[in-house]
Amino acid sequence: MGTAIVAAVAALAGVLVQALIGDRQVRAERRRTEFVTTVRGVLEAFVAFRGEQYLKIVARREGRSDSDESRRARYAARSALTIAIDGLYTATDDRQLLAAAEKARELSLALGDAAPRHGEVDEAAVARIGQQAREAHTALRQAAHHALYG
Repeated sequence: MGTAIVAAVAALAGVLVQALIGDRQVRAERRRTEFVTTVRGVLEAFVAFRGEQYLKIVARREGRSDSDESRRARYAARSALTIAIDGLYTATDDRQLLAAAEKARELSLALGDAAPRHGEVDEAAVARIGQQAREAHTALRQAAHHALYG
């Protein structure tokens, strides 16, 4: 009878260990999925805000001022990028990834500064900052890949 009790306890312990391991794996996979979603959100928000900045530059080249609608869209894209980066800060402590996200944000802001008023565009700055922003996007993408896959 003692052998049967020991066998039953061992079986229950085995089931418990498997359940704990399975639960841990599920949590790890859920966390990874959430991290991937967060990183994708940052990349998408960066592209969207940069796109709004380029629309501003085109309008300035054409001598047009901001409309309320274009300003709202640009500010919404900027806010979406800030929110996405805030989410990244809560999802990881990877310094390389966080620094890449901040650099991308700074360059997106600087891109708009190259066209301060209608009819006034610093084309050299647009070209230089635009190239840096594309490189920052690549660096952000690579940092995200490294954070995910090592």
